[in-house]
Amino acid sequence: MPQDDPRLAAMVGSRICHDLASPIGAALTGLEFLTDMPGGCGPEEMALLRDSLTGARATLEMLRMAFGGAGAGEPLDSRVLGGTVRGHLAARPRLHLDWALDGPLARPDAQLVALAVLCAAQALPRGGTLAVTRSGGARIVTTVTGPLGLPDPVLWDGLAGRTALPEADPRRIEFHLLAARIAQRDAAIEVTSQTDTLAITLILPARD
Repeated sequence: MPQDDPRLAAMVGSRICHDLASPIGAALTGLEFLTDMPGGCGPEEMALLRDSLTGARATLEMLRMAFGGAGAGEPLDSRVLGGTVRGHLAARPRLHLDWALDGPLARPDAQLVALAVLCAAQALPRGGTLAVTRSGGARIVTTVTGPLGLPDPVLWDGLAGRTALPEADPRRIEFHLLAARIAQRDAAIEVTSQTDTLAITLILPARD
């Protein structure tokens, strides 16, 4: 599907609304509960409300990083991206993040990493470990380890360029966006998997 296809934009919008619905809904439920609570709210209730709003903000920031316009701009500190990823994954306590990426990243490269993380996280519906590391100067590897529950295997083959990606779907839109950004960025991608491990390797273009 071409990047400028209006259906793609509609699917991205649908995905953002879906991912934000849960934390925002939890916050609204909390507010309604606090409104009806005699004597006001205590610290525990406030903490729950704060967690819901923090989760919504983290999810919005992650989706902005992955789905938004990357642009040129100043390089992004990898630790900032790691904090964004960590905040987004906080709603999945059984998924452990091992972030070992440091140094500056060009904004378009940071977007590739964010999209790779979203793709990789889909392989661990029951939890596990998601690790992001640098292998040499131009290779960034996102590895998931645990009981894999892979979505359609064609998605991974399509992402690696071994076959065509299936029809786009809001639930899996990151696969199409990552493939498109890889081609646009003149980068490359490798996807390998074993019984309980899957790795997405981004081979970034040389810096100007």
